[in-house]
Amino acid sequence: MTPETGRQLRFAVLDMQVIDPPTGGSRQRLLGLFGQLGSATAYVGTWDWRGQSERKQMLTATLQEHLVPLTPAHFDAVEREAAHINGGTVIDVTFHRLAALSPGYVAAARAAAEVADVVIFSHPWCWPLVAPVMRPDQLLVYDAHNVEGLLRLGLLDDGARGTALARDVVRLELELCRAADLILACSAEDVDGFIRLYGIDGTKIRIVPNGAFAAALSPAAAKEREEVRGRLGLDASPLAFFIGSDYGPNGDAARFIADRLAPALPDTRFVIAGAVGQSLAGRALAANVRVTGAIEESAKADWLRAADIAVNPMFAGSGTNVKMLDYFAAGLPVVTTPTGARGLGGAAGAMRIADAPSFGEAVRSLVADAPLRLDMAAAARRAVERQFGWDRISPATGRLLASRAARRGPAPFFSVVVPTYCRPAHLDRLVAHLEQQRCRDFEVLVVDQSPEAWCGAAWKHGFPLRYVRTDTRSAVIARNLGADLAAGAVIAFTDDDCEPHPGWLEAARPAFDEPGVVGLEGLILSDKVGDPEWRSVTNDGFEGIGFMTANLFVQANAFHRLGGFDGDFEEPHFREDTDLGWRLQAIGKVNFSREAWVFHPPHRRTEERESLQARSRFFEKDALLLRKHPGRYPALFRAEAQWTHNPYFREHLLRGAARYGVTVPDELLDLIQ
Repeated sequence: MTPETGRQLRFAVLDMQVIDPPTGGSRQRLLGLFGQLGSATAYVGTWDWRGQSERKQMLTATLQEHLVPLTPAHFDAVEREAAHINGGTVIDVTFHRLAALSPGYVAAARAAAEVADVVIFSHPWCWPLVAPVMRPDQLLVYDAHNVEGLLRLGLLDDGARGTALARDVVRLELELCRAADLILACSAEDVDGFIRLYGIDGTKIRIVPNGAFAAALSPAAAKEREEVRGRLGLDASPLAFFIGSDYGPNGDAARFIADRLAPALPDTRFVIAGAVGQSLAGRALAANVRVTGAIEESAKADWLRAADIAVNPMFAGSGTNVKMLDYFAAGLPVVTTPTGARGLGGAAGAMRIADAPSFGEAVRSLVADAPLRLDMAAAARRAVERQFGWDRISPATGRLLASRAARRGPAPFFSVVVPTYCRPAHLDRLVAHLEQQRCRDFEVLVVDQSPEAWCGAAWKHGFPLRYVRTDTRSAVIARNLGADLAAGAVIAFTDDDCEPHPGWLEAARPAFDEPGVVGLEGLILSDKVGDPEWRSVTNDGFEGIGFMTANLFVQANAFHRLGGFDGDFEEPHFREDTDLGWRLQAIGKVNFSREAWVFHPPHRRTEERESLQARSRFFEKDALLLRKHPGRYPALFRAEAQWTHNPYFREHLLRGAARYGVTVPDELLDLIQ
């Protein structure tokens, strides 16, 4: 809703493909991402095949699909272009040049854009067609399914016509990125690609991951699974499932399964579903490989319910693999490559990540470990319900777009982000301390996960306050949500029970004038330090190694370039701040300030959730920290020396290692024996 008129925003989404039926990753993203934005959303697209008629239909309560067919002359021109690159698919990469041959489509796209408050280009192909009618007061958004420039260079670069087409895509995408007010990327890897390839300011990029339709796919109960397997003619052999469209990297994955995995694992049946099966045409396949070809959604659901695991041996590509979210929604544990795991922070417990040489052994060990598969299946479904369901992603994107469309005037220097859960008195005290800040160039974003709303949200404060409620209890997700909505050049993280000094922001401000500084760690003071009856929270003496979100400043550009906090460190949330601090240090300087300090009250160990035993389970996340930062973790391990005073540390570190498939080095194991 626009604050000036009080009316609902109008969204226009433009692309050159069909949404319905939502088969394939791009169509599913269009339906999932834009289906529940909260306001009227007009999609204009087309068919990439001949002989269709104009169609309009409502896909959701707010999303209308309007398809305008291309002309025969347009298809003729596409075929002439394709002949120059041996018949490859070029209808998308040539669309911005050839769409003048389809004036009906161009007119419909421009008409939708002209009446919209927010115009979203899903892929860059339509941008030049609509750019002439864009107005300065409209929010221009690029929804990037991939870094198209990098992707097309990989797919088309042939030293001839294909190279010219790929370079034209790079030029086109660069123009759109520069013009856009906001870029939606699928993964942190894509954010980094936009920054490195095009030099884009990371403050206008936000990660909006791909998702799954959680209600449409659900894990099968034992009886249902048995019935489906019988209907599909399957025996008791373990079944590993892969699905993909007819797309180069999918074809490479299918050939890897057929040529390497299946012969090495003859007791496991591999099913390769979808149009990707064309990449195996004419090949001699092992007896334990079944290729289904293109299948309907109902058949896909059957195979997902019948499978024991999913495999995703992707070695190239960009964005997030939507198939991974379908696997998770169906409760399937997955063995994937690092490329196949892009953009899926928060799902570490659902995946085993392996490179090509170790992939077969990872599949073998997972198939043999039924209890582990059950744990991973539960983690997979939980990840979808908490983070990767379109029913969560789409409304959150609507809030983000509405927030950006309504933004007026200069941005503040600081955005203070505070997650909170059921501690309104603490939050009141924190806000009182923020009201006393000598530096006034800040806004506050409170992300409340409590079942009851905080009454203080409606009060007048001496600073702009944005109050957002979510029913997902996760400090990691809450901080990332707050950062997504933040307008400041620097994001200041603190906890709801902290008490910032009046000079907190004032002391931090000059640190960011130093070239190369991407973050600042502020001093955290606490009482009862060393008292076993209390859990004190302080970083005094641990400067530059641990990092704590109770007092951490991050340059917004760097935060979004890195993809924010890694969701894998939630449930329970721990070490996500250390991980972010170490990643920040890899791209710039993170200094320490004793002047920009906050007080963090200690917590009594007699409180159940603060007891040493209860808090010790958090050290499962140390295994993830070790996996991501094997060269840095040993220094933190030795500096904290948890094993010297915490009898539960070893148990939970090793439990995390088993859960996440991590090998703890012998030199560390020797210390905790």
